[in-house]
Amino acid sequence: MPFAVPSYDELLQAILTDYINQFPGADTSKGSLIYVKSAAIASAFWGLYQHQRWIANQAFPDTADTENLEHHAWVRGITRKANETDADLLARLLEYIRRPPAGGNKHDYVKWALEVTNVKAAYCIPLGQGLGSVDVVIVADPSTGSDIPSAELLEEVRAYIDDLRPVTAKYLRVLAPVILTQNVTIEGAGTNYNAVQTALDIAAYLEGFTPGQTLYRSQLGNFAILNGADDVTVTLPAANVVSTPMQIIRPGVINVT
Repeated sequence: MPFAVPSYDELLQAILTDYINQFPGADTSKGSLIYVKSAAIASAFWGLYQHQRWIANQAFPDTADTENLEHHAWVRGITRKANETDADLLARLLEYIRRPPAGGNKHDYVKWALEVTNVKAAYCIPLGQGLGSVDVVIVADPSTGSDIPSAELLEEVRAYIDDLRPVTAKYLRVLAPVILTQNVTIEGAGTNYNAVQTALDIAAYLEGFTPGQTLYRSQLGNFAILNGADDVTVTLPAANVVSTPMQIIRPGVINVT
């Protein structure tokens, strides 16, 4: 149940009602001594309620302030990485809570990779090289200047995971995704059609793709519809684009008219 905070007016009226119940006929009009005392008490109670609501929010990671969010994470051995936002830290913490360490399953490999600075996302491919092997594909943080991790970052992640993974996992590869640059050509029609916004939306959509995610042509057409198009023709891509777990789609030339 949400922590409900009564308004100042609700608290004041409740206190005045209590006075009337205790002292029938007492003067509780605005400006009276009882009213003034009640107003002061209501104000104090309202402040206490606000503080109690703040305390309640700190009990949960998704509503906690920055300092307490970091404490929730620290309790579980998670520390903030450089340039990491509260939202990013919360996502890592919730992933840990929902998928706690499990002896080296695929979720553990993702969690370990994300603990390394400048890793934005990670994806585990069990048995990528056959029995006893694990492949981990990582995407670099945009602050590095590219989605593609450097050789140094790949080695850093590999060395970090090597110290944590089960010894029964004989082979570990940490890989960069292969970029599939996808051009998009769309023609829309409609008096309220906003082609410029459609192009921006499509570019942002493709920038958020993950390794192995399929690009569906219908999704591209939906952006035009959402931006006022009555009819849409998608020329490129000519068919749905299916990527492998090692590939990641990124926008090329976006031509929207």
